[in-house]
Amino acid sequence: MEDEQVTFLIDGEEAEVKPLISMSRNATIGQLKEKIEELTGISVCRQTLFHNNSRLFDFCTIKRYKFGSIAGVVLEVAPVRDQSDVNITVTCPNFKINVKVNPNKETVFQLKEKIGKIWGIHSNDITLWRLSRKMQDHHKLFKYYVIEGSDVQFTRVGEPLMF
Repeated sequence: MEDEQVTFLIDGEEAEVKPLISMSRNATIGQLKEKIEELTGISVCRQTLFHNNSRLFDFCTIKRYKFGSIAGVVLEVAPVRDQSDVNITVTCPNFKINVKVNPNKETVFQLKEKIGKIWGIHSNDITLWRLSRKMQDHHKLFKYYVIEGSDVQFTRVGEPLMF
């Protein structure tokens, strides 16, 4: 019998990024968390997954939970202690800069203002992307899983996406 796949919609309480991840039913929840870490940068040790308000355990296989072919899971991320400011990279096709931000306090618009000052561009002409998702000005950066070392893509309004 062919190894069946389950596609997970990873949702977070306040997250704007909701990745889709396909996994073998023979994989473990721990392996699913590793995939989430690859996509978001959120370390496995900070992740707790829930389905229908029940915690999913790392050592259990996906097939143990009897998910359908598509399943929604909730990702709860433990806060990082003593980490207020983090360094992130903002990239566009021709430039790359490092910026210090506080994901828990700063909004996308505030990051756009910082970038605008550095590059001499009006913040209204800037569009930011994280994990292939367009970032909304009024949201805090943590809603896009912005952590130490995160990469945020930058485009000018009217330019095609190049990532």
